[in-house]
Amino acid sequence: MSLFPAASASAQVVETTDSIVQVNLLEGWRQADGSHYTGIEIKLAPGWKTYWRAPGDGGVPTRMSWEGSRNLKNAEIHWPRPGIFRESGMRSVGYDETVVLPVHINSEQAGDIDAQLTLTLGVCKDICIPVSVALDQRLPSEGAADVAMINSALDELPEIAEAALDCTLYPTEDGYRLDVATMLPELDGLSETAVVELPGQDVWISEPDFDRDENWIVSTVQMVNFKQDAQIDLEDLRMTVLTTTSAVELTGCN
Repeated sequence: MSLFPAASASAQVVETTDSIVQVNLLEGWRQADGSHYTGIEIKLAPGWKTYWRAPGDGGVPTRMSWEGSRNLKNAEIHWPRPGIFRESGMRSVGYDETVVLPVHINSEQAGDIDAQLTLTLGVCKDICIPVSVALDQRLPSEGAADVAMINSALDELPEIAEAALDCTLYPTEDGYRLDVATMLPELDGLSETAVVELPGQDVWISEPDFDRDENWIVSTVQMVNFKQDAQIDLEDLRMTVLTTTSAVELTGCN
């Protein structure tokens, strides 16, 4: 299956025989504090999916670069609650149909922002295709657009919980076993599970064995540290508990 990218623009269609994915950088609006909310809209053809920040063993990581932007100091991507997919015995974490990834941007100074985004993502159905799009969008300092769409995505972000994570790391023959425990009331929705991440560290983490006993949950994962000379740092460990309709995020180990 061959790709025929359209010209770089504020919206770009990456065409295959089925035109599987469309990506659009939304204008958004300027906040009272001078920061700006925009969103990356990803539309997928039926049956195709793309992936969350932690894609799982069956997924493909998403990469973003804002190089070349003008009047853009930094950009923080927010990830709405994902779905869980299972194929060929592997779990992946991500999205199908349409998703908007909210982006919170700080500018260097007052005025419009010329945002230039290079987005590289995997889109998968029976096969996986790497897709790279270059988007250029002026984010005006006045006016507002796509507000309902971006706010709807913000409403789907995982709830941040203050509960402490109790973490115990055990050496194994191939790496480590990590038990992550906490108190958390049962979430609304079905198919409760968890995703465990170590942001910024080159560590493979397995799908958890997830167990609940009333309000007490334990996620047990296997870990392999690809930088064998570096110590695993659990301070920023993140666990997200998911159902079909809810998500709660907990950060940091005791």
